[in-house]
Amino acid sequence: MAFEFTDPGYGRVHFLTIACYMVQHEGYSDELYVWVQTALRKYLEEGHTTEMIRQDSAQGPGRTKGIPMPADAPPLPKVAWSMTVAGVASQMQDAESYCKLIEQWGHTTLQEMGPLVLKR
Repeated sequence: MAFEFTDPGYGRVHFLTIACYMVQHEGYSDELYVWVQTALRKYLEEGHTTEMIRQDSAQGPGRTKGIPMPADAPPLPKVAWSMTVAGVASQMQDAESYCKLIEQWGHTTLQEMGPLVLKR
């Protein structure tokens, strides 16, 4: 992720990097999992820009920068993620390959995160 802050070629996928990492590491409240699922879909499938996602987040639960899972919340279902940040790191070679892998990770996370947004 350090590349994302130092090279704009890497930084263009920052939203996906943060969203996927936080989803996969149980970093969000139930409310924010629902919001992030919608944001990922808008970004990946409908072509929303990062700026559009930022505008949405200013009006939704994302405005508070994370909304962590309450300490007393029931545990989330375990998901056997088929792609993780470790997979991205092990395959990337340059900014172009990194961004393609992060986008692939975004699609994979969106497909596999369903159990996290279902009512528990």
